[in-house]
Amino acid sequence: MNNEHDYHIIDTIITLLDILVIVQAEVHPITGIVLTALLKTVTKDRLIRILLILLVIVLGEVSD
Repeated sequence: MNNEHDYHIIDTIITLLDILVIVQAEVHPITGIVLTALLKTVTKDRLIRILLILLVIVLGEVSD
């Protein structure tokens, strides 16, 4: 039971990070949407998805 609750919290965090990626790509919001869709299809592992989303956020900030 506790494990399902943990997954729900992690999924919520992933959703918030996805929104942050879309907002960060304010010049081309379609790019942010495509990136989040690709990240969802590339892996089902939650930790790897969080790390990839954080990498996209960091690289987006560095490139600006």
